[in-house]
Amino acid sequence: MWATIALSLCLSLPHGCGLLKTFEDGSEAFEYRDIYLPGNSGEAGKAIGLHNLDAEWGIWGHNLFKILPKDHSHAIYAKVDGRVNTEQFCFSSDQLYHYVEEYISDNYGSNETKRFAILPNDNHVVCQCEQCIAAGCSYNDVAPAVFSFLERLANRFPNHIFFTSYYLTTRSLPTHALPENTGVLFSAIHYYLCARQTTREDEFKEQLAQWSRVTQHVYVWDYICNFDDYFSPYPTLEIMQRRFRIYKEAGVRGVFCNGSGYDYSTFCRLRSHVLAELMKNPDANWRKILHEKCRELYPVTGNIIEQFMGNQEDNLFASAKKLPIYEGVAVSRNTYLVEADIVALHDKLQRLLPQTKGEEQTDISKACKALCMTMLEFKRLRGDISGVRPLLHELQSITADGVRIYSESFWSVDTYVQEYTAMVEYAEANSKHNLLRGKQLTALTALDPDYKDLSILTDGLPALPHNYHCGHLISSADPWLRIAIPNVSGMKHLRVGMTRNLQFHIALPLRITLSAGGKEIATTQPQQKEGVDGRATVEFDIPANTEGTLILTIVRNKEEKTMALDEIEGW
Repeated sequence: MWATIALSLCLSLPHGCGLLKTFEDGSEAFEYRDIYLPGNSGEAGKAIGLHNLDAEWGIWGHNLFKILPKDHSHAIYAKVDGRVNTEQFCFSSDQLYHYVEEYISDNYGSNETKRFAILPNDNHVVCQCEQCIAAGCSYNDVAPAVFSFLERLANRFPNHIFFTSYYLTTRSLPTHALPENTGVLFSAIHYYLCARQTTREDEFKEQLAQWSRVTQHVYVWDYICNFDDYFSPYPTLEIMQRRFRIYKEAGVRGVFCNGSGYDYSTFCRLRSHVLAELMKNPDANWRKILHEKCRELYPVTGNIIEQFMGNQEDNLFASAKKLPIYEGVAVSRNTYLVEADIVALHDKLQRLLPQTKGEEQTDISKACKALCMTMLEFKRLRGDISGVRPLLHELQSITADGVRIYSESFWSVDTYVQEYTAMVEYAEANSKHNLLRGKQLTALTALDPDYKDLSILTDGLPALPHNYHCGHLISSADPWLRIAIPNVSGMKHLRVGMTRNLQFHIALPLRITLSAGGKEIATTQPQQKEGVDGRATVEFDIPANTEGTLILTIVRNKEEKTMALDEIEGW
């Protein structure tokens, strides 16, 4: 994905000509600067030198479907294997062009300058009709038809600027220079975030150079959030300064930093202020800017926040690792998240909160509540559920501030608190009876790189069904995952938990076999229980004469990418 579930289609606010002038006179690095974090729309964004997608774009993101008339023709859709596929458009369709042309003409006319994103829907479907094939499209590349569509609009509306994307099915270059009023939104999704130079950097620079030779409007779509965890503080200052410098040197004219959108993320206002200055001048000292902005925005708590954020940036640089954009605390703790630092930050901010006022008080109150989720995850990862109820209560209170989700996938705070509470209650009721709690399991087949800790399967804590980062062992084993389980004295039954979440291509295993001493004890097929959201269990009886280590063989459903094991219990 472009890491953007809720980007909007916006209509007719005025163009930021003053911001464009600062680029043309050479005083700032980019003609278009947008940071997609809360509070950056309208006058607040302009005050720190930002553009805003709501004001600048007549069509934004993957939103062509929003401009269609209610009773539109199916002639606009892709044809695949001789059938109409409404998940994607046909960019050779005259009817689709007519709808777009009519929308622009009716809402913007021909005189005012607006930007329009003409992007395929966010999937891998490519139209295979005769016209698209004749235009040069292939099974996985629709770019030639999109370029023709783009040029047609550019010639029709010479005062507007039309962009396509470099992403998924539009990854080939045009065969000739595009009109002056066209451009590309270049997704940096494959140029992963790292505070140091990477092996992909030269390749990325060359791709930008290639696009700069065919269009003067190269805009980079970059990423500044962990989209599965808006609440854990996220270090991007060192990384983004390095990237902004690269973009400027490559002739990039615009940068869109995709963050949590209109949803809260920790220290989002401070991050916007610092990144906005770096977008104006990538050679500025981010530490000096951070120092100044902390004192400007947080007169009471600024010193504490500056020290914490600086330490996070140092941790990330020292690790020299890829910064995850779709991960939970279990992975983030290996790059930049330090439990002791999070706990200390939370406690210090809480003590100073009564001394704060106005926007500082609002920001710090939300930050304290959001940090509770990070602390809860650290405790869960250690199998420690002592003292979690006050943290759950504090986290829950953030919903009274209008903060209801903590991820791009709309994972809700309410659901997290409910499932975490249920996990705690289950563990308190069953821990004494679980003979496998704390026992060491052994993987007999390869584990996925970020999921090598088998202890989460015997920590006595059920996983949270709605968040696959919370207590699951994710596996893409092919064809099966095999795990050795100690045959504990007195154990007569074995229960294996798992989660199904087809939104993330996580399926139940096809079957699970329990064996010992080379002999099969039983095989069963997991079934989704009615009324149980996402979770399933299978149980095995262990014969009294069973000797040797127990072996679980879990066969993956290859129609989906992965499977997710939950708790393994014995009694």
